[in-house]
Parts: sequence; C-alpha cells; structure tokens
Amino acid sequence: MSVVDSHWTALPRLQLVLGGLTFGLVALVTMAPVFVVIFGAVEANVWHEAFIENPINRSAIGYSFLLALRAPIAAFIGFLIAWLLIRVRIPGGRLLEFAMWVTFFIPLLPVTLSWILLLHPRYGIINKALMSLPFVHSPPFNINSVGGILWVHIAASSVPVMVIVLGPAIRQLDVSFEEVARVCGSGPIAVFRHITLPILAPAILTGAVAGFIKSLEAFEVEQLLGRPVGIFVYSTRIYDLASWEPPNFKAAMALSSFMLIVLLAIAVTYQRLTERNEYATILGRGANFRQFTIGRPRWAISAALFLVVAISLFFPLFMLVCGSFMKLFGFFNIATPFTTDNWRDVLGDPAFLSSLINSLVLSGGAGLGGALIYSIIAYLLVRSSLPGRRIVDLLAWLPWCIPGILFGLSMLWLILASPILSFLYGSIISLIVIMIVAQLPIGVQMMKVSIRQIAVELEQSSRICGGGPMRTFFSIVLPLIQPILVSIFVIVFISALRDISTIIFLASAKSQTLSLLMMQFATSSNLEASAVLGVITTAIVVVVALLARRFGLQVTAQR
Repeated sequence: MSVVDSHWTALPRLQLVLGGLTFGLVALVTMAPVFVVIFGAVEANVWHEAFIENPINRSAIGYSFLLALRAPIAAFIGFLIAWLLIRVRIPGGRLLEFAMWVTFFIPLLPVTLSWILLLHPRYGIINKALMSLPFVHSPPFNINSVGGILWVHIAASSVPVMVIVLGPAIRQLDVSFEEVARVCGSGPIAVFRHITLPILAPAILTGAVAGFIKSLEAFEVEQLLGRPVGIFVYSTRIYDLASWEPPNFKAAMALSSFMLIVLLAIAVTYQRLTERNEYATILGRGANFRQFTIGRPRWAISAALFLVVAISLFFPLFMLVCGSFMKLFGFFNIATPFTTDNWRDVLGDPAFLSSLINSLVLSGGAGLGGALIYSIIAYLLVRSSLPGRRIVDLLAWLPWCIPGILFGLSMLWLILASPILSFLYGSIISLIVIMIVAQLPIGVQMMKVSIRQIAVELEQSSRICGGGPMRTFFSIVLPLIQPILVSIFVIVFISALRDISTIIFLASAKSQTLSLLMMQFATSSNLEASAVLGVITTAIVVVVALLARRFGLQVTAQR
C-alpha cells in the first residue's frame, strides 16, 4: 500500500463519510435512470402494445439499426484520414486536423439546414444544377430519405469524430513495426493491410462500437429530415410517445428497455472481442513516431483531404450563412432573394436573448461544475483506498451506455415521480446536472489519466509540510492538471451548447436554450430563423474551438 493510500485509511471518520457520500452520489445518478427505465416497463401488456400492436415502433427500431450501420463505415474512413494526417507528412496537416475538430464541434442541426439548401428535391442547389442538364429529368438526390440522413451524419459528424478518437492510438504506434515489414520486402499496401490494420484493429473496433451506440441516440437530424416523410427512429419515436397528451410513458419505457438490452449485449460482445486482440505498441526500448515522407503524392493527398474538409465544413457553413439571409429558405430564383430582416427579427425576439443567456449559463455551469466534480471523483478513484471505488469506476461509464433521449426521459420520470425533486422540473439547474452526468465518462477518465501522471511524492511533500488532503488537492493537484481541466471544460461546454436530445424533456419555456429554440424554429417551418440561430451557435463554437487550440486541447482519453 502506498503512502497516499495509508494516509487515506487513517483519515478521520468524517472524511471517510464524505468520500463514501461522493461514491454514493455517483452510483445514484448513474444507476437511477437505468432502474427507472426497467421498472417503468414491467407490465407485460405494455410490451405487447409497444411491439406487437404498433408497427411504427417496430419500424423505428429497424430504421435505428439501419442508420447506425454508418458507424463501422465511418470508423474505417476516419481511420484512413487520421492515419494520413498523423503518419504522413502532408502540406497543411495541422490545419486539416484542426478543421476536423471544428467540424465535430459544430452542432448538427445548422449543418443539416445547409444540406437541405443543397439537396432538397424541390429547391436544392445541387439538384437544380443537375436537372439543368439535358439527360437529367428528376432530382437525383433527396435529403429527406435514409440516404440523406446517412450522408449528413457521415459527412458532418461520424467521420470527423472517428478522426479525433482514433488519432491518439495511431500516434502511439511505433513506426518501427512498419519499417521491419518494409525491410523484409513488403510494399506500402501490404504493410498497411498486414501490420497497421491488425495492430490498430482494437482501436478501430472501439470507435465503431462507440459510434454505433452514439448513432442509436441521434435525434435532431432524424427529426428534421426523417419525420416529414414518415421515417421514425428509436429516439424520435420515444419523443413522440412522451410528448403526447397524455404522455404514453409506459410504451416509451418499453422501447427504452429493449434498447438497454441491446446495448448491454453490444458491450459484452465488445469486451470479449477486445480481450482477444491486444497489442503493445509502446515498448521498453526507444520508440520512433516520426512521419513518413512520400514525395509528390503528398500534394494529391493534401488536396483530397482539403476537398473532404470543404464538403464537410466550409461549403455547409457558407450555405448556412446564405440561408440566414434568405427571404424564403431555399428559393434563390425570386427577385431580391436576400434580406437582413431575419437577423433583425431573431435578435429582437425576447426568446432569443433568454435562450442565449440560458445556453451560456448551462454550458458554463456544466463546464465549470463538471471539471471540478470529475477531478474530485477521479482523485478519489486514483489516490484513495476508500471502499467501493472500483465499482464506482465501472459505474462512471454507465451514462455512455444510455442514449441521450432515454437518459433525459428517465430523469424526467424520476423528477416527476419524486416530490422531493419536483422543483427541479424545467429549471436550468436540472439541465446543468443532467449534462454533468451525461459527460461523466469522458470527464472522469481523462482526469484519471492526468492525475496518474502526477508523482505521488509531490502530494506527500505537501502533507509532510502540514497540508491536509483538501489543501493538497486544491493547491497542488488542480494547478498541475490545469491543461486537462481546460480541455474538459471546453468539451463539456460545447457538448451542453449543442445538445438537444438529452435536455429536450427537461427544459421549459423559462430554461429553453439556443439549440432547442433552433429546433423549434426548424420543425415549425421557420427555417430562416433557425439558420440565423445556427450561424450564431456556430460562431460561439468556433471561438471556443480556437481558444481550445490556444490552450492545447487534450483528447487522448476520449472514446
């Protein structure tokens, strides 16, 4: 047992109680939503009504799994892009990698509005341009379709996040493994197939599984593009069931319980697969992580990647700005199609100012509160010997096993069913709490990695000089992990700013955020106002992303 662990065992009973309460709160906020979902669907007839008598629910489950198949495709494409950016010395590599970060940060809803302008069957610019050709007689693309939904997710979200997630694993791959194969006569393609891919297969599998789970909670794109043409997925169907008058919570819980079983099966399968494929890529000897130089082809690769960034980021943002100034969203052929009235109306709307304030309070509160709470939990998990910490370490992953729409619904049920918690309904506090809990896995895991990098001797020196655990934590530990604190604040801040599915059930008119107001405008056919809010939200995200780059955003622990 280390000196730090022995110190914890000798702590007064009060501090042990505080540590136990911390672990108890983690267990409560992570397990309560699961129990709410399970006990909310215990009636046998609920399952019969939800699946046997309602074909829409069965169709929604089918569409959810069909659309979630984009995850393995995006994982492979993202891996190729990440490998090129990290392992090959190409012009503009750092700028391209940062552009992937910005693409990931930008909310999906405004990007979806941009693709509507481009690919709508009636007024999409690309469709109209192609139909001007003599041999094209009907719109070749339809954004309101399964293919359209898949395209928006892959271009704007799934591939960029895979580049970010798989990047750290590629950076840790010693180039010597590939050089040995080349010395033995293998060509670049053979080396990539037989050395690089097998070694990094666990990381690719992790990205694919994580992407599959996150795909099941996708909401805003499916709600905006799929619902008008009768394409329902699991999340949009639960939203409909819970939004009815009166709400059909039982059927919603039945659907949620089914998805929990599916996610559990995926998690168990993933664990068994990863146990069989483990490779050490950082050995005891010196490691070599230099980039390859490939000569002239690097310019072609750079041009291709800049084209990808243009399609996924620059072109949609340009169209979003255009849409925010249009008199009628999508109609470019009318006389004087552009106006500033949309901006004047939105900025003068009292709902905008209150939503902006709510968004900043929610994002700032979740970012600051989350960074502090995650650091305390991680510190207890790493440095203490308090009972139950291993179980809490496992429970800290639980929020990522619950899709956001399900998590929000279970928290709503919990608040409404408890007289003690009923005052939280519709308050900004409830939104801050649920966002902190939702980002618990990434926050705690990143903090654990950072705290483990601090030598225990630094804390021991503080305690020898008379500093207690609290003073040591705030005066020694927190200043040393400041970079990761900034990183977690940025990630949680942007996640809260762009989130819709997790908070949609808990928000009220008084706690409405910019993302929810944008969704309200978009689903009520006021796409011009929604585009204005999209531009404003995107501007906030870009500023935060630039600040994150300035302070050196750390993402090595992100899933």
